[in-house]
Amino acid sequence: MPIEGNERDKNEYEALPLSDTAMAQLFRGELSRSDTWRSRLDNTTNWSLTTTAAVVSFGFSAAASPVVFLVGIWMVLSFLLIEARRYRYYDLWIRRVRLLENGYWVPMLRREPVDPDAMRELTSLIERPQIQLSLFSAISTRLNRAYGPILLVLTLTWFVKVYSHPAAPQSISEFMERAAVGPVPGEVVLAFLFVLDLVLAYLFAASYFTRAPMGELRSLPRGRRAALWESFYRPYATVTPRRRGRRKPSPKPPPPSSPPIQTPPMH
Repeated sequence: MPIEGNERDKNEYEALPLSDTAMAQLFRGELSRSDTWRSRLDNTTNWSLTTTAAVVSFGFSAAASPVVFLVGIWMVLSFLLIEARRYRYYDLWIRRVRLLENGYWVPMLRREPVDPDAMRELTSLIERPQIQLSLFSAISTRLNRAYGPILLVLTLTWFVKVYSHPAAPQSISEFMERAAVGPVPGEVVLAFLFVLDLVLAYLFAASYFTRAPMGELRSLPRGRRAALWESFYRPYATVTPRRRGRRKPSPKPPPPSSPPIQTPPMH
């Protein structure tokens, strides 16, 4: 009887087999969750585009004030912070998808064993989910992808509105008077926009030098033969890295010939 109890306890702690069906269901669930958060990113981007279009359309009317463009900049910055927070959650779920692809499905397609490091990291993320991407990287990435051109358009339209309505200013002091917002002088408004543009430009440029998030796509390294202008109209203008060809086996040297065996003469 105690032998049967020991065998039963031993079987209770045996690891369950890892089936392809279970991994497929896990991959499908993680992919669906990442798609949901990706659609939430699209919503905030659409809000920013709609706000920018409305501000630009209404701001150039004769009765509109340049303050409309400042309100538009403030709203787009709010959308940027909201989207950066959502992007950090999206990075968490797409990271799981990429770990499943790199650690399980890619080795399966290559007829190789499963990557234990990727599976170990995936297990830790499932057991205790933690946000991996910093707010700095999220803001810089979203500026690079969508919000940089939007904020640039709003800043330039504000400058054009202040400079050209109702006519070109005769002096710098007149331009500063037009840029004033209520009790806030124009110098303070202009200095605020200048500092804001410097910070956004730094974040935009930092996205090219920092490590890209795990879910971001990057183009293949371009070869010498593909010109820059070809990549805009020519499909597959990038040159794939050459595969190393198999070395031909060197011919084996012939075995050394053994001297003939001399048999003694028969008498």
